[in-house]
Amino acid sequence: MLSYYKVLLKGLKENFPERGDLFKELIKKNVSDIKFTFSPKVYQQLKYFKNHPISQYTKIHLEIFKEFYPTYDIFQPDVEISILKIDPKGQKAIYRFRNSVFLENNEDYIYHLYFMCGLTEGILEREIHREVKCEVENYHVGGGKEDSYFDISITIK
Repeated sequence: MLSYYKVLLKGLKENFPERGDLFKELIKKNVSDIKFTFSPKVYQQLKYFKNHPISQYTKIHLEIFKEFYPTYDIFQPDVEISILKIDPKGQKAIYRFRNSVFLENNEDYIYHLYFMCGLTEGILEREIHREVKCEVENYHVGGGKEDSYFDISITIK
């Protein structure tokens, strides 16, 4: 399945260069058609998001994100996620992803980052009933996946 997905990503990038944001929006708009199976722990965390005021607990929400992200990115079960920064008000965080199969030694599959941003926005907005922005902040393609990384930000409004 991964090889089919990579071919799709590469084809989209070749035929629609500089359109990552368009595909992000397409995924976000259709996230309800994707069936997820989260663990009971993840559902409990998402329920916690929904039932607590964002202004008081946003930092906790942003810290928890790195725990449940791998449950819906089936192509990257071994991705390593670290928190680079959480703003003082706790409404924006920047995460670094390492060990991604989509940044091994070229940018052919970079649209995966935009797909995941759209998916993340759609899931979080649905679950916490708040506006969410997820953006690709930075990426670096090294000699292999262990040398490459990408940074994604999440802002909860």
